[in-house]
Amino acid sequence: MSPKIVLLAAGLVLGFGGMAAAHHSNAAYDIENLKSMEGTVKTVNWTNPHITFVIEKDVKEGEPASTWVFEVSSPGVLTRSGWTKRSLQPGDHAVFRYAPLRDGNPGGFLLKVTLPDGQELSYSLTPAEQ
Repeated sequence: MSPKIVLLAAGLVLGFGGMAAAHHSNAAYDIENLKSMEGTVKTVNWTNPHITFVIEKDVKEGEPASTWVFEVSSPGVLTRSGWTKRSLQPGDHAVFRYAPLRDGNPGGFLLKVTLPDGQELSYSLTPAEQ
């Protein structure tokens, strides 16, 4: 094999390895300052590589209505954590515990959901599950 091909292959492996690590980084989320909010599920996107939930935040006096997007891990990881595709559906009202986005946009990484009946759906943001 020519040295140029070996060098090119090594560069591609190293380059894409960095992209994969960045994709699984939690740097966008402030995991040191967890927050909670109440709201209603608008949309569930139960797809790989990450599930997302679109939530309409409950309006409090003096606050405008806002829509938030919460990311979670993959369907496989959530299923192993006890979630199902039907655990959280559009129209469900709940309390959402999350790591907020560092840039201040309305969203974050969802860690726990508490439904009105007290049922909790949780997910741990640990390096083994990233």
